[in-house]
Amino acid sequence: MDWCKWIPAKCNINGWRMEMDRIPTSESLKKRDVQIGDSLCPMCNSVEETSEHLFIACHVASIVWNEINLWCKIPNIFAFSLKDLLGIHKELRASEKKKEAVHGIVMIVCWSLWRARNNLKFSNKPIKIDSILSDVKAMDYL
Repeated sequence: MDWCKWIPAKCNINGWRMEMDRIPTSESLKKRDVQIGDSLCPMCNSVEETSEHLFIACHVASIVWNEINLWCKIPNIFAFSLKDLLGIHKELRASEKKKEAVHGIVMIVCWSLWRARNNLKFSNKPIKIDSILSDVKAMDYL
């Protein structure tokens, strides 16, 4: 995985954990024999929570990615795995500077989705897509 120098370290570390399939989702915790209650995705409550679902297939993530596409003026992001998602910047027909910016934004979005999921699961804070997008933009500008 390529590390992005201009984003917070926590976003890079989250991306690294995603690539290694070490995000503690319900599915991965069950594989480690950790007793958990509900294994459904807390953001949509429709399927078992996996990393791919959480960051790519979840309805909330889909809406966020669509908004990011519009904001960055890039083609729709189609990813079937976390590896596809984390490497999407390499496939863009754009300058190296824009590719680096998109790479950082993807990492920030993944961190923001994970943070929103944790806020919902552990603090019962409702998911607000506008808040996720605001966090992404604020972190990007910093």
